[in-house]
Amino acid sequence: MATQLLSQRVSAQTATATSTGMTVEQLKAVKAIKIANLEKDTYFKSGGYILDRYEERPAYVFNYTDGITRKIYLYKIFAAQDTKELGLLAIYQNTKTKEIKPFVIPGASADRLAWDAYIDDLKYVGEKEPGLMSTLTFVLSREMASLLSGGSAKTEDGGARKKEEYNFCFAPDALVTMADGSSKAISNVVTGDVVLGYNAQTKTLTPTRITRVDKHQSAGPKADFEMAGLWVAPVNELTADILSSLTAPTLLEATANHPILTATGRKPLGDVKAGEILCHYDATTNGVTAYKVVRTEKTVRSVKAVYNLVTESGAYLVGETVVLDK
Repeated sequence: MATQLLSQRVSAQTATATSTGMTVEQLKAVKAIKIANLEKDTYFKSGGYILDRYEERPAYVFNYTDGITRKIYLYKIFAAQDTKELGLLAIYQNTKTKEIKPFVIPGASADRLAWDAYIDDLKYVGEKEPGLMSTLTFVLSREMASLLSGGSAKTEDGGARKKEEYNFCFAPDALVTMADGSSKAISNVVTGDVVLGYNAQTKTLTPTRITRVDKHQSAGPKADFEMAGLWVAPVNELTADILSSLTAPTLLEATANHPILTATGRKPLGDVKAGEILCHYDATTNGVTAYKVVRTEKTVRSVKAVYNLVTESGAYLVGETVVLDK
């Protein structure tokens, strides 16, 4: 009962009267997702689903008198295609035996068969592992108490998270720098293409292969993906004496939460301030040079479709500026 109430309260933030919930097939698919690093992998896509660490919280840790440390990790589950919230994923870990037990808690509008599968997991999986049921019950009861007292997965201004917060993307005409130095619109890039990537450890450009292309399409009649913008210019020209020779600033635009590489590390594009330094492609040296942000814009335009790339190196160039995989 407590787990169902918790899932209902959480999923109610994005559910609508006409929405359909998790099916038993979706539950099984989410259960099958393997998370490589539970401590570091707090947000990722896999098999058509988005897993996002619940409230960005670390694991719940339990130290029992039997000397075994047990952990519970919570993730919110979204459909990658439309970012519809489907439920919660609770992952139990026995740090001694290295056993991992996933429990998918369906959302409020889920199919009855999905709930039946979850209850079966509690009985036939949970009861076989000492300490599992008590840790899981504590975590879900604690979260339920937080929701009842007014806490929830909301934005800083008190509103529920919008689906755009889970899309990290570029407009269809954003130019991606290919391995040979040419440019291609991101909407034309396909899996297997080799683009110019960036090695953060060696601070050098290197060819990297595209392993996945994500596309998000607006479902409504209006464009609803807002592009934020950074106007950038070469640092060396900003200090030049002959002002007439300055290159006009170029625009880098993306959703505000897409990560880019700054001189101080990884930052969402919307958090970058004027004066910060970015890494930019230098065609004359086939390397990178420093560009300074001279102006920022909260909203440059809106588009109906957005794209994101996943690369082997974890970084690529858009508008000849180094951006990062989400």
